[in-house]
Amino acid sequence: MSSELLSTHIEWIRGQFPALKQEVNGHPVIFLDGPGGTQVPQRVIDAVAEYLAWSNTNTHGGFPTSRRTDAVIAAAREAMADFLGCEADEIVFGTNMTTMTFTLRRALGRGLHPGDEILLTRLDHDANVAP
Repeated sequence: MSSELLSTHIEWIRGQFPALKQEVNGHPVIFLDGPGGTQVPQRVIDAVAEYLAWSNTNTHGGFPTSRRTDAVIAAAREAMADFLGCEADEIVFGTNMTTMTFTLRRALGRGLHPGDEILLTRLDHDANVAP
């Protein structure tokens, strides 16, 4: 790929993310804070706004908004399962990475015994290390 084509491609990608239009001291920003937040493309912002406007409710209810919510969750599980090469019932969504990791730690901790080891790196998210 030519450098001109690559540059155009990168600019198109950056253009999809409203957060990347920000400047600090006159310079474009770049976010290297994965654990501190995730910037999303406009299409994700639009999809969340659409969901909040038309379907935001509890799951498994008998009303149209619940059925739409259940359908959104099922479609998301199917998409992630396809992406990860697993079954949809193996996909779990939760509040955030830190909360989910602490929950997993509590579940796994019940089966750990003295002498068991868990390997981590210095690059791991704090939620992987702190528990």
